[in-house]
Amino acid sequence: MTHFGRRRTGRPSGKTPEADGITRHSPRPRHPATPPPRRPARHLEFAMPIAPPLAPMVARLEGGPAAAWAVTLRGEAEKRRGRAILDLGVGDPDFATPPVIVEAMERAVRAGRTHYAPAEGEPALREAIARTTAASTGTAVDPAQVHVFPGAQAALFATLMVTVAPGDEVIVLDPVYTTYPRCILAIGAVPVTVPLDPAEGFALDVGRIEAAITPKTRAVMINSPGNPTGAVFEAAAIDALAALCTDRGLWLVSDEVYAGLVLDGSHHSPLASPAGAATTIVVNSLSKSHAMTGWRIGWAVAPLPVAKALRSLSSSLLYGVNQFVQDAAVTALTDPVAIAAAAAMTTRIRTRRDAFVQALATSNTVRCHVPQGGMFVLVDVTGTGQSGIDFADGLLDQEAMVVVPGEAFGAASARHLRVGLMAEPATLIDAASRLSRHAGRSGAQR
Repeated sequence: MTHFGRRRTGRPSGKTPEADGITRHSPRPRHPATPPPRRPARHLEFAMPIAPPLAPMVARLEGGPAAAWAVTLRGEAEKRRGRAILDLGVGDPDFATPPVIVEAMERAVRAGRTHYAPAEGEPALREAIARTTAASTGTAVDPAQVHVFPGAQAALFATLMVTVAPGDEVIVLDPVYTTYPRCILAIGAVPVTVPLDPAEGFALDVGRIEAAITPKTRAVMINSPGNPTGAVFEAAAIDALAALCTDRGLWLVSDEVYAGLVLDGSHHSPLASPAGAATTIVVNSLSKSHAMTGWRIGWAVAPLPVAKALRSLSSSLLYGVNQFVQDAAVTALTDPVAIAAAAAMTTRIRTRRDAFVQALATSNTVRCHVPQGGMFVLVDVTGTGQSGIDFADGLLDQEAMVVVPGEAFGAASARHLRVGLMAEPATLIDAASRLSRHAGRSGAQR
């Protein structure tokens, strides 16, 4: 087990979680025991004031695997200098928000829906979310269980703040969406990473999760369909995990922002599990399913005590989401034209996935993990002998193409690339050709 910062001691002898790849990331102290001495000013009238220190939480929010994201920043810099870059890195749909949703927002603004909204969300939107969630899970949802946030990321952070205490452990799956560990560390808790096996299609392994549970474990976080893996967890595994969390008294936080983008099979939420209702918190949004990333609208569906706590937090932090955006979200969830438009986006992403995967299948050096959902493809570049970081750097240099190295998401996706399906099939076929050419060069240099 690799520790970042202080090493925990006193674990019982025998087989350790390190043998299974389980990793605990301890928050590091950021402030020295004594403040550094002030440097005397040469002229007092020009002395610069020394600001008080920031809270330790700020340092824990920063970071992540910086080297893995450097290629993305370098690609942005090259675009600003005028170089034509094929950017398949950032996970922002290239679709326009369906016009019927935009028109609903415009009507709301003109009708004066520009004032404070209830901290927990507008009643009409909470009712629409409750109905939609109940229809997809088969579990009754009270609108009082729904809390609206400016995006799923805010909902995730708020959920952790009201369910996890400093020193608690939160189990996350590796590969992991990059903000999860930072959010956990920010509140003083410890992220414990449990690896998923690429050879098994990054399937959910409940046995590994159970092996990682300690008396300090407070929650488990999952993401299906997964970012970056595209894996859609099987219903039986989800049900087993929900039962495990209920039996052990753990919160199960289910990030379902890609649930509307299932390309093969079907999505199964732990809220649909017989044992899931008491301990499951579902986080969702319209960002990916309806191409509304910039609208910032998401929500949490939680047991009533959690929903009540979220309201208290939101009252101090946010105090509501724009009324006109919430009105547009009701249209997104209930209007048949908007629902059909979202389904059409999923169909287009499936077509794009198939075009890219088929084009890359001719390579003898790299291979795809075919995603069952989401909007990314993980490409295994192990055959080139390079890390994902090195390969992505060379791909930008040689082929003017930006992707995200798998190392950004954890050890389990090292020597992989995350390729976004944010372009039409012809462009993605060209992307596969660029990737194949660079893989051929890289493999030849081994």
